[in-house]
Amino acid sequence: MTLLGLGLALIYIVPEMTESTHGLRTASYGDTKSRSAILIPLPTRKPAGLPVLKQPQQFDVVSLKGALSEFDFDLDTIRYGQPVPRYYVDQIPVDILDMANIEDRKNTFLSVVLPLILSTNEKILSQRERLLTAIDRVKAGEILSDTDKTWLKNLADRYREEPENLDALLVKVDAIPVSLALAQAVEESGWGTSRFAREGNALFGQRVWSAGKGIVPKERAEGETYEVKAFNSLADSVDAYIHNLNAHPAYELFRSERVRRKPDAGNELTGYKLTETLIVYSERGEEYVEALKALIQSNRFDQFENARLVPEQLAGNRI
Repeated sequence: MTLLGLGLALIYIVPEMTESTHGLRTASYGDTKSRSAILIPLPTRKPAGLPVLKQPQQFDVVSLKGALSEFDFDLDTIRYGQPVPRYYVDQIPVDILDMANIEDRKNTFLSVVLPLILSTNEKILSQRERLLTAIDRVKAGEILSDTDKTWLKNLADRYREEPENLDALLVKVDAIPVSLALAQAVEESGWGTSRFAREGNALFGQRVWSAGKGIVPKERAEGETYEVKAFNSLADSVDAYIHNLNAHPAYELFRSERVRRKPDAGNELTGYKLTETLIVYSERGEEYVEALKALIQSNRFDQFENARLVPEQLAGNRI
């Protein structure tokens, strides 16, 4: 735990509908033809006339920018291959709605969320490597140690698979395309400005049906009992989202397409293409998928697809 600015605690590690407070805009673009009338969420401007609340112990934008400058955190260079500093933030800056400049607000959100996505992906890929080693050993006729058997059982339980079905488990233990995760975080949280993101660290709109486990949407339909799940930290929200895509039966098509589009199969693995498998993620269906595609294209999220964290051994006092 590192103390940075205004007593902020930073941590190392840490989806269906949300109540959005973000605005929309229309854009036209496309690969070979124009897409029009695509709604793209933009950060919300803070309503005028609200009282000024002094919260000296909460993490704010000034604290974040100061820390990022110390870590040489620059999104422009990251887009073109610069490693991402291992800098992790607990919460959305309390005054993000006060940011008048839209691009600054968007960059603030990306600076907070990108390292968290990369961190969770990194952990999953480490598990995947160990799983691949175990699979190779089993196929070679070797007997696994009790430690490896216990690890495999725990991993299989987490992903709702049988320990003996290693190939099926391998399909689930894999990273999520960065561009897709960023687009869904933006769409579900309004660039971090939604009430759920600011009050409950909820970036991806996961629902929960246990009373008191989340935040009740103001526009929840009569008779509905779900809440938007709240998390102790933003990292927990990212972990839960990625695990949801990797383990929930509803996203089997996403996982099978991810396998099919692996680079070694001659296909380019991109978040843009995989958005088409998430039509069931939102009640908005095809409109939701088109919104994700628009976000990826208009914000050039594909440039983060191959982003990686600074290697542990090179991070030094940057952590």
